[in-house]
Parts: sequence; structure tokens; C-alpha cells
Amino acid sequence: MRRSVRCAALLALMLSLLFPSSAIPVLYIDINAPGGKRMPIAVANFVASGDTALSRGIPKILEGDLAMTDLFDVVPETSHMEAVTPAHFSGTPLSFPAWKVLGAEAVVIGKVDVRGDQVSLEMRLYDATQGTLLVGKRYSGASRQVPSMAHRFANEIVYAFTGVRGIFGTEIAFTAHPAKGRGKEVYVLGMDGHNLRMVTDNRSFNLFPRWSPDGQWLAYTSFRTGVPVIYLRNVSTGAEKELVRLGSTKSPGGFSPDGQWLYVSVSQDGDSDIYRVRVVGGDAQKMVGGSGLDVSPVAAPDGRRIAFVSDRGGSPQVYVKTLGEPAEVRISQGSGYATSPSWSPAGDRIAYTARVEGKFAIFSVAPDGSDLRPVASAPDANCEDPSFAPDGRSLVYTYRKRGYSELKIISLDGRRERTLATGLGDMGSPSWSPR
Repeated sequence: MRRSVRCAALLALMLSLLFPSSAIPVLYIDINAPGGKRMPIAVANFVASGDTALSRGIPKILEGDLAMTDLFDVVPETSHMEAVTPAHFSGTPLSFPAWKVLGAEAVVIGKVDVRGDQVSLEMRLYDATQGTLLVGKRYSGASRQVPSMAHRFANEIVYAFTGVRGIFGTEIAFTAHPAKGRGKEVYVLGMDGHNLRMVTDNRSFNLFPRWSPDGQWLAYTSFRTGVPVIYLRNVSTGAEKELVRLGSTKSPGGFSPDGQWLYVSVSQDGDSDIYRVRVVGGDAQKMVGGSGLDVSPVAAPDGRRIAFVSDRGGSPQVYVKTLGEPAEVRISQGSGYATSPSWSPAGDRIAYTARVEGKFAIFSVAPDGSDLRPVASAPDANCEDPSFAPDGRSLVYTYRKRGYSELKIISLDGRRERTLATGLGDMGSPSWSPR
């Protein structure tokens, strides 16, 4: 009798290990916990008809996206024990215990159907512990849209486990010397380092690209007519319009959160002042003035404050102004040179460039000037021009060293860094698109 009880208990224990109770919660990933536990996830080869290269190509995109977050550990494809078949999309369950043996707590499967230039794609995310479907999505479109479909589902995966939307598929605008030709052109590059394309091509100097809040337009300064003019350019269609011509020199800083205004710095009679210009109509209003240099205006996400750079204290420093109030508070620290402010999407941090011991480094600070934190620096190079990612967890910036430049992405805590782009001359002024 006792032996039977022990056998029954052992069997129950084995069953509980193989088929855990549905009461066990899905692992929650705290994106604000540095060095926290990562989610082990497996991305199986997709079922494909019409183009078998996609059966592994799409999972590779998903794996690359998830690996960039530092939130997931991707289970190597070589260790997978179960092959996904069409039956898994018509009622046959996955062998979740087999995936759990590999350490996977989540599994992604997919099915792709190619007919000519059209693609239909279905992707599913399962909780391998509970054996439940967490997310299922179907996408369709032209074959060139497959990477975008994969990025969109990767965003769904991040959201399912963190409650925060992913940023895959966002892009970074920047300027660089073209490989052939002269001047500087505006380029756009995916945040994964793929799909580089030239936005301008006029063999002039095109500078300071800034995204509109809807991600459809870029504001930038161009010297193509011989004088600096701020233009708005539709990134998708190439349509363009002139927005700001007044003043001898001018540069865009950033859009208001509602997209109705563009903050710009305009130089007239030796002084540089800050204006906001209505995107439709072109009406201009002076926001910050006085003697000296006032440049690089960027609006806070709440639309009630702007950060900007001024040399009113003797050297360029970063200030914050609440619109409608006279006070302007300096937030950068030290007696050196500070410039290039960028607001975090939550409005709780401002990143900027500062000169320290002869080199430029990147810091972040609270909007009242407290809680200064280092982000990026190098003993023999300059780190400049920070721009926040739309989730606020990372920055893109320019790395310069003795005539060489590249774009890098670094986490706000400085723990993770990767090179985004190399190969073009004098890269700079990166600007991260919204979601």
C-alpha cells in the first residue's frame, strides 16, 4: 500500500513537472531592472510554401530583434527537437514539454505562403510553461514588406512580456559625406543597421535632420540654393516644401509633440534666437531671445517646456524653459561646453553632450538639473549628438576619432553598446524616429 502511495506521488510529481499548472504565471520582464533575468525563447523554423528561404530568413529577423533588447535569451536553432508542420496551425498542439527541456519558456512559430510577389504570414507566440497562445497575428503584403512584418511581430513579443511596445522597425536619420560626390546628404537607416538609403541627393550641405511626431516628415537645413533654408521632406513620397527662410543662418531643433510647430534657431544681426514656426502657414513666434547664442531647441513630450543651448553665461550650456514663464534654468553642470539636448520620451531625462578633460562625452540629467549620470565616453574619442530611442531605454550617438566617425547605440545605463553604422564620412546629427 505504501509503495503504491509512493509510486502515485512520484507519478504526480513527474506530471507536474511535465505539465505545470495553468496557475503558474508567465515570467514578467522588468525592463527597468539592469541585469535582470532574461526570457529564454525559441523561434522555430517557419513552415513555408513558395519560397523556402523565408522559412529561416524570417526567424533570423525575429531572433536579431529580440537579441538587441537584452531581455531575451534565444535558444539556438540547432538544439530544437520538434519540427513545426502545417498541422500545428490546424489544431495539433506543440510538444511543449520538449521545448521546456531545451530551457525555452516561450516559443514562436510561423507559416508563410508566397504567391508571386504577395506574401501571407501568420505568426504565433506561445507560453511553453502553460502551453497557451499569447499572441497570434496574420500579415499580408508585398514580399519587400516581409522584414517590416517580422519587426511588427517582434514588437508584439516584447509587449506581451513587458507591457511596453517594442521599437523594431524604427529608423535613424543622420548626415554624412556620400561615398561619391561632395557636400553632406541626409540618410535614413533601420535601427537594426539594415536598409540604408539616401534621402537627399543634391551635392550640397544638408544638415540637422529632425523627425516629425508621426514619422512621415524630416525637417532639415539645406544650402542647395546658396543660402541656408529649412525644408520639410516627406520620407515616403519625396514631396518637399520650404518652411523657414528668414535669417542668415538657421537650423531645426525639434517639433512640438502635436506636430503643429517646428522649433528652430535663427541668426539675425549677430544674435541667434529661438523661434517656433507653424508647420502649416509658416507663422513664426520668438520664444527665446537676447544677446548671444540661443540654439538647439527641443520640446518636452508634455509640450510645456523646451530645452535649448545658450552661451549667456560665457560658454554654451543647456537650459530648460517653461513656455509662458520668464525663468530659464541651467541644467548642465561644470564650466565646460554643453550642447545637443535630447528629451526622453517620458520627459524624465535630458541627454546632452559635454566637454570633459578635452573630450566630448554624453550625460543624462533630470529636467531640473539633478541626478547627473554618465552615459557614453571614450578616452581617445568624442561621443556627441545623443538622440533618445522611442522607448527611452537607449540613445543613438556619433562616435568620432581622428577623422573617423560612426554611429553607435548605447543603453541609457551605459551597460550595452553596439555599432549601428560605419563606412560613410563625417557621420553626425543622428535623430531617432518615433514608433
